[in-house]
Amino acid sequence: MVELWIEVERVGGVCTGPVPMGLGTGFLVRNGRLHFPAGGPICIFALQSVLTLVAAKERVLNNDPNADWMANVHTVQCPDPKGRTQWRFEQRPLGATPLNAMDPGSDSLPVAQAGDLRLVVDRIEGRCNEGMCVGHHALVRGSSLYLAQPFCFYAIQAVLPMLTGYQRAHDADDWMVHETEVVCPDPLGNVILRIESL
Repeated sequence: MVELWIEVERVGGVCTGPVPMGLGTGFLVRNGRLHFPAGGPICIFALQSVLTLVAAKERVLNNDPNADWMANVHTVQCPDPKGRTQWRFEQRPLGATPLNAMDPGSDSLPVAQAGDLRLVVDRIEGRCNEGMCVGHHALVRGSSLYLAQPFCFYAIQAVLPMLTGYQRAHDADDWMVHETEVVCPDPLGNVILRIESL
């Protein structure tokens, strides 16, 4: 198993996010945990495309002649056709990337504003193998995701598809008004995330 440094290698157009992703923007995945330098941000739409490859890329060595196609895939593109931001996967030995500049803590996140979402670990009904603890949280502002501490990429992947829906106005009978919890996909962990509209 390896850790992954995932970085913007090319912007083929113009990133239209509120905090544009530029060359060199990157983050680390180590043992299933996301680490954002200085807490982020990372675009949630780009992240959704990137995360689909992470579990395999942690386990398949690049350029292994006996491996499947995943060993030869080194980049993924964000889904915005105006941006065409390409993220490159760099495999590194576990522990090779210093974490001292990462995961700065809650005090370095932007101050929450009206319209933001907060993702909070509400409870853990099993045993989380990724180090999640009750109270761990992330902030979503527009399409930007900020992390105060390492965060399980499986839990983030479970909640990402719903975030843009929670950012919009709802009718009184909309299920999103009453259902604000998402469970991580690991049935042994059963980490419950609460989505708070601020």
